[in-house]
Amino acid sequence: MATDTIACIKGEAWYRNQIVHLETIPATDAIPADVALHPTMERYLRAREISLYRHQVAVIEALRAGKDVIITTPTASGKTLAFNVPIFETFLKNENACALYIYPLKALANDQYDKLKDMEEGLGLDLHPSVYDGDTPTAKRARIRGTARVILTNPHALHYYLPWHHQWSRFYANLRYIVIDEAHQYRGVFGANVALLLRRLYRILARYGSSPQIVLASASVANPQAFARDLTGRDVAVVSEATAARGERQVCFWDALLDNASAITTQAARILATLSQSNVQTLCFTRSRVMAEVVARRARDLGGKDVLSYRAGYLPRERREIEAGLRDGSIKGVVSTSALEAGIDIGSLDAVILVGFPGSLLSAWQQAGRAGRGTDPSLIVFMPQENPLDRYFMHHPDAFLGRERSQIVIRPDNPRIVASHMLCAAAELPLRDEELSAEEKPLLQSLVDGGLIAATPRGFIYRGVRRAHELVRMDSLVGEGVKLLHAGKLLETMDPIRARRDAYPGAVLLHRGETYVVENLDLENGVAQVRQEEVDYYTKGLRTSTSEIISQEETIERDGVTVATGRVRITESFIGYQTMHYNRAISVDPLDLPPYTYETDGLWIILPAVIQNVAPEALAGGLHGAEHALIAMAPLLVLCDQEDIGGVSTPFHQQTAAPTILIYDEMEGGAGLSEVLFSAIARLAQRAERLVADCPCENGCPACIYSPNCGSQNRPLDKSATIEILRFIAVRLARIEA
Repeated sequence: MATDTIACIKGEAWYRNQIVHLETIPATDAIPADVALHPTMERYLRAREISLYRHQVAVIEALRAGKDVIITTPTASGKTLAFNVPIFETFLKNENACALYIYPLKALANDQYDKLKDMEEGLGLDLHPSVYDGDTPTAKRARIRGTARVILTNPHALHYYLPWHHQWSRFYANLRYIVIDEAHQYRGVFGANVALLLRRLYRILARYGSSPQIVLASASVANPQAFARDLTGRDVAVVSEATAARGERQVCFWDALLDNASAITTQAARILATLSQSNVQTLCFTRSRVMAEVVARRARDLGGKDVLSYRAGYLPRERREIEAGLRDGSIKGVVSTSALEAGIDIGSLDAVILVGFPGSLLSAWQQAGRAGRGTDPSLIVFMPQENPLDRYFMHHPDAFLGRERSQIVIRPDNPRIVASHMLCAAAELPLRDEELSAEEKPLLQSLVDGGLIAATPRGFIYRGVRRAHELVRMDSLVGEGVKLLHAGKLLETMDPIRARRDAYPGAVLLHRGETYVVENLDLENGVAQVRQEEVDYYTKGLRTSTSEIISQEETIERDGVTVATGRVRITESFIGYQTMHYNRAISVDPLDLPPYTYETDGLWIILPAVIQNVAPEALAGGLHGAEHALIAMAPLLVLCDQEDIGGVSTPFHQQTAAPTILIYDEMEGGAGLSEVLFSAIARLAQRAERLVADCPCENGCPACIYSPNCGSQNRPLDKSATIEILRFIAVRLARIEA
């Protein structure tokens, strides 16, 4: 199929030799395995002609042995069945056993409910599986708590229900399993908050006499065991070998820049229209809702057969209809944001188009993994956009195709996050001194001194005026932030620094697929007023940063290059914003916002004052370009967005008294990203040098050293000096990871 389809595309009149690399990933055979099953389970699987793979049996045996498990195998490899088999066998043996399934999104919980319900009925069980979240009708909640043995929820809902644990006593006392699906979604601030939420859940469960096993399901990551330990606080068994059958896959690298007359969206629409007309069921992923709508509309105009768009802003009923159409084959083409990347069941498709790199290899292969029906061949079309990381993969397809995956890091020890969850824990059950670590005790004392926590004979209890749980939002650093209001309705809450970056007056915001324009920002009262408006432009904040090194923890020195990591203090000044129409700036407006200072994790590279082949007048532009290139390559090594990492470079840093490049986590308290980059600094420098050196431009461009997030509008930059500086760093650090 894939070879014929590519030949068909090449035969189109609009084809301009954009296919620059074609790679075949060979088919793999299934590796089956046998395991003794409960007779009812064995009959259930046999009736559905389901046989188990070796990695599924490994999960079953690990859970039977009482271990906690993380399974990190590719999309469509049967992860859900692997852990549901032993969990449902427990239900068959124990009429009181319960399980809690946690999903990062409501849509995933609703999707998985149908599968659990089908399995319940097929096994003749009476589990009353139920979704319990903010959308659950109040009239049904007491019945669910009293009868359900399987409950599906999300971290946001669980956080708000924990104080009412006495209403859940039956369920918690009988809880045997906690399933954390799509675990790779829990990173950064969200991951740290969920990690501490789980620890709060454990202490409540202990009160009711239960200590359930933990099951995590995730896409492939570089550090599954360490990530699982940070998230759950437990050591887990890792099952990562993929033993399901997979058909041959053709990966096509499409260089949209070779057709100067057509935008990348037009070219994607042409491919999608051609595939759908050939009855090749295709899913096209884009980076934004606007792009998804544009590609879908253009594909229909070009004769695309049954092509629709899919995004978070649609009503649940609309999304369900599209998902069902993909499963039954009646819909031939869908253009989606990352909303369809996660584990929603849409069946397996014939082809996937990636318009732009989605930010991480993990996401890229989650999206690509949607293509492939069992052992049938499939096609993946990767269309890089004009930015450094995308273009790097165009020049180095092996980096895209290789087995290397990014690490996921979270910082559950972030003091601000720990303190906020300490308030919640004290409101749920009195905190005892023996529960606290040496690092947590000073935090508790500060909360006592602030009047938020009080000592009692039973332990420390919450004494604040507002509900403790209203002070914590799972997806933000602090609950006490800036509220975004539309016509008096709360859309979301931002922490103060993100509000300055994204919610300044005049900013265009995207919320649940809809665009809003910020009318005013009142930082003193923590409110931003917005209006809903469809606009054909977007905005980019302009800011400058200064840095101060607070403490140094580790240092590497090699032939005149010093690399250190530690704590830094960053002060961000918000000076203005650009209004952009497509990629062209149409105006620049000033901002008058107070600066924001915070402490975070960082790493810094100290260089000699004189570097061979770098003229003194080019040093600042070279350091600036190197800073951009290092940040651009970071998502190859650690799961993050480029917006999660900031940088400052200067020919003379006040504290190091030398040319210095400083890279830091753009999150108050730190997210652990800089620590990972420090440990892989040699590889990071090598890849950054290859990125810039391989770019065919003469003086620098958006594909190598220009950054869309640069507060100084990419000035100064010097490509030749950037290459020499990165090469100087890479050569001298080459022995570190040897």
